Amino acid sequence: MKAMLFIDGSWLYHVRPYLLSLCDDPDFELDYRALPKIVQEQLGEFTDMKIDLVRTYYFGTIAINKPGHDNIRERQFYEMLAKRCNYNTEIYEYDFKNKEVVARRENCLEVGLATTALSLAFQNSSFDIACILAGDIDYQPLIKQLRAIGKRVVLIDVKGNNGFYPVHPRLMEEINLFDFPSIHLDNHISKMHYQRTEAMRQCDSCGREESTTFTSDWFYCKNCREEYKLLRSKQIVEGV
Repeated sequence: MKAMLFIDGSWLYHVRPYLLSLCDDPDFELDYRALPKIVQEQLGEFTDMKIDLVRTYYFGTIAINKPGHDNIRERQFYEMLAKRCNYNTEIYEYDFKNKEVVARRENCLEVGLATTALSLAFQNSSFDIACILAGDIDYQPLIKQLRAIGKRVVLIDVKGNNGFYPVHPRLMEEINLFDFPSIHLDNHISKMHYQRTEAMRQCDSCGREESTTFTSDWFYCKNCREEYKLLRSKQIVEGV
């Protein structure tokens, strides 16, 4: 039985601090490679069948034209998802138009996830089970449509506690919305611990070698990163 995982990256980013708080280790980091494995294992238990999780899609945003903001970390993160975790990434630019805050909330991410899931669902033998990692009620029409065309759907979420409950109640309460019990990431936090390893790498700018845990294809040493920050700050002040 085939499954595909569709991740709302903005929602996962929202619940990430809560997930990190569940571990006593101050250096705890999420291992994004573990998410598809957890879903695959749980679906196997639910169905008593072999599950082939054929693809994972991650939908995220990246800030542009935001004063004082350098999105290099975001770009490195998305590169890591694509190259180290084998995710299919769909990244949408969030234009701040050189303002600190943008009032209007763009919903390209939600539309992109829904469009991709439905497009794949109408392709023969693409997947049998849609795995939605999200918590917004905006996905209710998508879930209903997927089930209407014969796909099974499972929700991957977090239970939350102490006043933090990030899943919309209607997603949890409406009957016949999902075909399986929700997969709560809270219950699998021990499987999501990413162990970083240090290695010597050569800076792509100055050629210096430095010990780092960065795993992206391109690497810049601490001195070059600081110089770049100063240069960007100067350019922003000058309006470049």
